[in-house]
Amino acid sequence: MPIITVLAGLLAVQVPEPPAAGLVWEAPRGCPGREELLAAVERRLGRAFAGEVEVEARVSLYPEAPRYRLTLRIATRGRGATRTLTSQRCAALVDATALLVATAARREAGVAAAAGVESPPPRPPADAAGEVEIGEAAELSPETEPGPEPTPAPQGPGAPEAAMEIEMAGPLSGEPVSSETPLQAPGRPRRRLGGALRVQGGPEYGALPGVSGAVMLAGGLLWRRARLELRGTFLSPRTKALQPEGELRAFAGMGAALGCGRLGPRRVEIPLCGGLEVGGVRGIAQGVVGARSTTGLWLAVVASAGVAVAVHPRVRVGAALEGVAGILVPGFELRDPGPPVPLFASSRISGRLLFAVELRFRDPR
Repeated sequence: MPIITVLAGLLAVQVPEPPAAGLVWEAPRGCPGREELLAAVERRLGRAFAGEVEVEARVSLYPEAPRYRLTLRIATRGRGATRTLTSQRCAALVDATALLVATAARREAGVAAAAGVESPPPRPPADAAGEVEIGEAAELSPETEPGPEPTPAPQGPGAPEAAMEIEMAGPLSGEPVSSETPLQAPGRPRRRLGGALRVQGGPEYGALPGVSGAVMLAGGLLWRRARLELRGTFLSPRTKALQPEGELRAFAGMGAALGCGRLGPRRVEIPLCGGLEVGGVRGIAQGVVGARSTTGLWLAVVASAGVAVAVHPRVRVGAALEGVAGILVPGFELRDPGPPVPLFASSRISGRLLFAVELRFRDPR
């Protein structure tokens, strides 16, 4: 009988859950572990994490930048907020998670103190009884000094909810809140300016006799919603037969300055561009007595619309339809004793269908 009583007493004993059991951390191989996260939280708190808030943090790995995506939920008393953070480095997500958890725990402790409720007892230091001891080797970044303790919120209805706003994460309300924020690695400023180098080409009609080929090389600066570029263009030689004999051979070279708006989502961009193009068209008459080569001035307004699809974080392929309205266009004629004989004149309206491959550097989008 005494043995049965003892066994019943042992079964009735409940082992208290450690305060940090409410901190869930799931991450792929290569990321810091739960112990490193807990150590980072406690460095910011300046004490042991006592489980003031419940934390669910799960990191997913993606093949394209940003490679790591964190889904983080911080809750207390059944109310919580969900936030998504992205970064190229998993350690940066650990640092951000520690900051949010420490801020929420500090404020929850302040709310409990203001309401006259005793906060959960602090967790004892790690020892050989089963607690994991975190060493200095687990530190991920320089230690951050704990900020000042929060000012206790006023008592009364709604006071705890008002004090439960999480810094950088929005208020904890009854409805879950979700947002997505790109997270840069610690100490690195957000990139505001990028660059691009593009090669493009395709058929052109109007500037030279018949259909010619256009080859272009462009380089420029990238902002989040705009682009500024300089471009060089070469139009391949075309030949026009002359009567009664001979021929005119023409080719062109131009330079252009263009400004573009970057519309559409990140992966499928729709650039709308406009600018000014200046250059010359070279005409060479062959088989005509007394003819000589000459270069005519070219000045035109350029407008285009296209699409650029990301096939790699730094590489895009695309196509564009470009219209050209000539301001000054050259004409070629044969002047002999007698009235001048027109040979060829560039059209004031011409068009180009262009296919492009573009390399981008530090694209701010």
